[in-house]
Amino acid sequence: MSVELEKRRGYLYLSFNTGGKYNTFNTRFMLDMLDTLSEIEKIRDPHFLVIRGSNGNFGAGADIRELLKASNDKEYAKVFFGHMRDLFVKLMSINKVTIGLVEGIAYGASMELLLVLDIVIAKKGTKFAAPGGRLGVFPPVLVSIGPYLLGPRASRKLAMLGEELDTSLAKQVGLLDYEAEDLDKELLIVLNRLKVMSPSAQVRMRRLIFSEMISSLDKAFEEVATQVISDEAREGINSFFSKSTPSWTSISFS
Repeated sequence: MSVELEKRRGYLYLSFNTGGKYNTFNTRFMLDMLDTLSEIEKIRDPHFLVIRGSNGNFGAGADIRELLKASNDKEYAKVFFGHMRDLFVKLMSINKVTIGLVEGIAYGASMELLLVLDIVIAKKGTKFAAPGGRLGVFPPVLVSIGPYLLGPRASRKLAMLGEELDTSLAKQVGLLDYEAEDLDKELLIVLNRLKVMSPSAQVRMRRLIFSEMISSLDKAFEEVATQVISDEAREGINSFFSKSTPSWTSISFS
């Protein structure tokens, strides 16, 4: 499995390693996460779930090889983005308070994962970006529930420019709550702040916050499964592999 779960004193610790250095959203990872989260829901205590990527990186987003396959296969596109949608919805509805520990990079779908976590702690120096538009696709979670969580203007800018943010700028727009030199030390500080709140009240609060957003999320995943099989997406994804630039970048302005 690409996902490991450990029960620690007072919290559950989920780490993932999808192979390679950068932890991409591939099908195996998404299915392993869904299975693990289903098992976590059966665990009554503790009610805190900490999520962290291995190898010094939170994640580089959707596996580009699987995006290439999806761009040429409509049915595969529906299945791939269906798994991704299910993973996000599962995290939004799970009966735990979720905390992300983020370092290295958090790009694309990996960055979007932070939007459905309750608390995000990032190591100083972490980089964030949602560059899907450069490939001819778009970040479905950011454009659907991002406006609720970050505000319309911040979400639009992140999605439409795809520019990289450091921890300081990411904190300003609301992608993270705390930046720290030592993630483990900061985690304990945050857990001690959270523990004064009623566990059942916390879970009910998070479910109410997310409940109205799921229909918007569903629509966005339907749209991205259509967009990925467009001519522009095929060109953009193939350009990535050939290390060339897609045709739409050749426009000039005066």
